[in-house]
Order: sequence, then C-alpha cells, then structure tokens
Amino acid sequence: MVHSSPERFILLDGIRGVAALFIVHRHAEVLFGKSTASSYLAVDLFFALSGFVLAHAYSVKLREGAITPGFFMKARFARLYPLYVLALALMAAYFVCLYVLGLPTPIDDLHRLIDPGELAFALVTGLLFLPAPFTLTLNGALFLVSPAWSLFNELVVNAVYSRWGVRATTKQTIVVLAVSVVVLMVAAAEFGRLHAGFRWNEMYAGMGRVFFSFFAGVLIYRFRNRVPELRPVHAALCLLVVCVILAMPMSRELRPFFDLAVVLFVWPLLLFVASKTVPGRRVGMVSAFLGTASYAVYVLHIPLLAWVEFLVPAVHRDNIALPAGIVFLIGTTCLSWYLTVHYDQPVQKWLKIRLKKRTDIRQPV
Repeated sequence: MVHSSPERFILLDGIRGVAALFIVHRHAEVLFGKSTASSYLAVDLFFALSGFVLAHAYSVKLREGAITPGFFMKARFARLYPLYVLALALMAAYFVCLYVLGLPTPIDDLHRLIDPGELAFALVTGLLFLPAPFTLTLNGALFLVSPAWSLFNELVVNAVYSRWGVRATTKQTIVVLAVSVVVLMVAAAEFGRLHAGFRWNEMYAGMGRVFFSFFAGVLIYRFRNRVPELRPVHAALCLLVVCVILAMPMSRELRPFFDLAVVLFVWPLLLFVASKTVPGRRVGMVSAFLGTASYAVYVLHIPLLAWVEFLVPAVHRDNIALPAGIVFLIGTTCLSWYLTVHYDQPVQKWLKIRLKKRTDIRQPV
C-alpha cells in the first residue's frame, strides 16, 4: 500500500486526472471523432472535488480567522493563474498567427476572419479572468481559452464560500443545494442535458452546476469520517466508475434524467467513498501522476490542440487521426506533468512567499 495518510486523498487526484483526459478526448473531435458520450459531466466532478479539497485545506483557517477571505481569494488566483496565463498566451499567439495569414478560425462555426479588436478585448477580459460581454466568434464561448468558463464559475463560488459558506450550517448548506437542484432541473429541461454554462444564455446553468457540486463537496467533507477506511481494491473500482460514466452514450430522451442522476447522486456518492479509500501502490502511483498533470491538461489542451491542427494539417486524415489522437493524449499528459513540476510548482512556491510577505495573516487567539 501507499505509505501515506488517507488525508492526502491520493485517489481524488487520480479521479481528477482521469476526468481531465475524458475532457481532452471530447474536445479533440478531429482526432477521435465527435463524442456522443457523457464526458462533459467531468466538469461537475471537478467542482465537487474542489469543494471537498478546499474545505479540507482552508475551512478551519477561514473559520478561525487565521486567514481572511481576501487572502484566500488571492491564493486561489495564484493557484490558477500561472498555467492559465501560459494557455492564454498560446491561444492569443495562435489567433494572431491566423490573422496575419488572413485565415479564418477553424474553431468558429461561421469560420469568419479574426477581428483584431474583438481578439484584443477577449485577451484583456481573459487576463482579468472575466467573461467577454459578447459570445466570441473565436470559439463560441466567453473566454479565449474556452475551459476558463468553469474556472470563472469556480472563482465565483470560492468567493461565496470564503465570505459565507465556510461558516454556513449544514441546514443552510442544504438550502443552497436545494436551490441549485431547481436550477439544474430547469437547465436540463431547457437544454435537454447539463452540457451548458459556457455562453451567456446558459450562464445560469453553469452557476447551478458549480454551486451544487462545490457545496456538495463541502458537505461531504464535513461528514467524511462517518465512512470507514476502505480497502485498496475499491480505488480501482472508483476509477472504473468514472470511466464508465464519462464514456457512456445516452439517448436524447433519457439524457436529462441521466445527467441529473449523475450530478445529484453518483458523483457525491463516489466522492464520499473515494475520500476514504487509500489506493494500493500501483493505483496510487498512477493517481499521483495524473493528479499532478490534471489542471495543466485541462487548461492547456485547447491551445495545444489548435497548434497541432495548424502545424500538422495531415492529422485530420482518417488513417492517422486515431493514432495521432492517442499520441496527443499521452503527449499532452506528459507535457502537463512536466510543466506542472518544473514551471507551475516553482511559481506557486514563489507566489505563496510573496503573498505571505504582503498579507498580514491573523493568527487565532
């Protein structure tokens, strides 16, 4: 077995990593074909994992006043920003290149030429981690780096959690969950699924997704000790459940019910079980590796995919698309791990030192 405390939640890292790979598979349609599976539900799993992990890392410090909500939010920006800025730079360079060559963006459904003013505005709002006030022609989403819509929602719920949610009673948290369930049901009825939240007319759905799953994760953390520590064999089963759910196709008629069932019941139950499962050595090693790479995989795969398509046009050919997709998936994961260890983690360390120097952290009496 892995010689570590279950409080490190190694299996949760593995779950996050596996979910990130499914997101890459979904977006790399030119390589793997159009996905009819349920991989977009990985985002709800990310939100739940975030609520659990942040409650573990910060709830006591916030409640006791050891850190302020302002410091917490600075720490969250510092955590997300280094790799995000790299992704933003890669994406901006890609669109500038298309503009200079007079090429339309292949990401836009309309395949229009790049509007430099629109691109500049999207870059500014992106640097501020804010959605653009219009639907970008660049990729149909509100951010230059399209996965950033979920990061924006994450920061919104983080702010609410640090100001109010960390001190909310269980009953108050359940009220938040109940309101979020209503929002999710409305979204499922309107869109026929929960794959929504990255355009202005869908933003309410995105907020419903993040508030339910994040606070479900917070609530699960509070009651985690009611589950006994489970055997390592359950770790592999947890990862298998994630794979099965995210790879599962579903008919249009059943899709909204399936999505609601997964978000409202399957993911919370999975998190409850996985949080008390310490993986064996092999599963632990894979989980640690994928967990380290997961955030970089999520935020970098879109610009990396855009550049691969641009630089290697032959990648679209039917006879090489699938092998190229496998190579891209493995290469993106390995590159993400390397960038996390050799770029992101050192920058994180430096930023934490700067934050501590500039911020007066009140110590509990």
